[in-house]
Amino acid sequence: MSGPARDRAAEIDAAITAVTGTGPVTVDTGGAPRRVRFEHAPQPVPAESWLPFTGRAGELAVAGDTLRVGLGARGAMDPGSPSAIESARTAALAAGGCLTGGDVEVRVPEGCAELVAALVDGLAAGCRAAQPVRLLLPADHLADARRGLLAAAVARLAAALVSAPANLLTPHHAAEWAGEIADRAGLDCTVLGPEELVAQGFGGLAAIGAGSVNGPRLVRLRYSVPGGGPVLALVGKGITFDSGGLSLKSPAAMQSMRLDVAGAATVLAVMAGLRAAGCPISVQAVLPFAENLPGPGAMRPGDVVTAWNGTEVQLLDLDFEGRVVLADALALAAADRPDLLVDLATLTYQAEIALGPDIAAVLGRDDAAVEQLLAAASAAGEPMWRLPWAARYADQVRTSSGVRNHPLHDSGRALTAALFLGEFVPRDVPWVHCDMTGPAWRGDASRDGGTGFGARTLLTLTERMAVRPASTGQP
Repeated sequence: MSGPARDRAAEIDAAITAVTGTGPVTVDTGGAPRRVRFEHAPQPVPAESWLPFTGRAGELAVAGDTLRVGLGARGAMDPGSPSAIESARTAALAAGGCLTGGDVEVRVPEGCAELVAALVDGLAAGCRAAQPVRLLLPADHLADARRGLLAAAVARLAAALVSAPANLLTPHHAAEWAGEIADRAGLDCTVLGPEELVAQGFGGLAAIGAGSVNGPRLVRLRYSVPGGGPVLALVGKGITFDSGGLSLKSPAAMQSMRLDVAGAATVLAVMAGLRAAGCPISVQAVLPFAENLPGPGAMRPGDVVTAWNGTEVQLLDLDFEGRVVLADALALAAADRPDLLVDLATLTYQAEIALGPDIAAVLGRDDAAVEQLLAAASAAGEPMWRLPWAARYADQVRTSSGVRNHPLHDSGRALTAALFLGEFVPRDVPWVHCDMTGPAWRGDASRDGGTGFGARTLLTLTERMAVRPASTGQP
């Protein structure tokens, strides 16, 4: 490996290392001559933006040794508002780009303690300093600040994995990195290769990965805490590159298809941070990695395979591959009867058409499970919105002997994709599906566009599950 490939591998390794706490940004108590001060705008905000600092959200201005950062009007920054948390992190992200190294005192408005994690998260995520940066805060803010710092590190790792070129993040290499992360983060890890997948009945994952010389892998990770308590299961779609298989995409549509690993990359990054976060619950992850290519072993439209739970799946469109690999992974994760099962995937462009590029779609037949995920997303400042569980369309994904991966309809495909996945999760298992096709990537295909979206929500979910009972599922 040489040149840009080696640099990229080093960047990913550095991102993994950052999760262990050795990154360029730390938090501590104390004072310093340089300051970042977050300020609310006066009421009302002056309309003349060319005048001196107005405090508009995200506005930056330098005053002596202080970088002033606008948070907008105080009334719009209710600490319990998800938009306030998102706005605070966005403002801090801009400020983070101004950090150059050394000690920096962070000042926040009085009464905004709930936003400290988001502000530190944004500062750390935006920091590109070549020298280490130490953020200095009052001692009573340190716990929240460290939470924000960890969230930034986990999201950065997820983004680095999503942005990695597909010739580096093959299924094999993804499984290797998962093993390295497991060793560093105190996780149990098992990996199944192509032959084992076939032998153990993972027909969907084996079929989708059969067209590539880079064979599929199934990674299982476990983070366990003693004493029982709730168990969270996470599943992430891990298509390391999606050409559409024999149902080939257009060249333009293929350019950014390394983003199709975003679900699995996000879950993997979250698992990497659980020990550092002091996660109080047990968390399991199932990550199906495959490369969807039209090689000699590729499945043909109309082929039928058998998923791990024994369900027959007709493959009518090989570009509808994500739900097929998720079928095996969801069935396996559900078999352990977790208290809550969540899957993340860049599954359908219709989710982005419905909600735009910034908002993820959430679907599920269990109201309590859906509300758990939405509440965590709200607290984390990551925009998600519920779409209906449209059981009236179930016949679009069913056949006389099983299911088909294409609904044979052009509309409602985000809904029918969720219905397809629901065929592999028993009704007594609380489960929710998140389609994050829009917010998983920013910019064109030539840039490192991974965002790490979803990582903060899952970290928040683990905290909330420790104090709130999980749903008992739908009968």
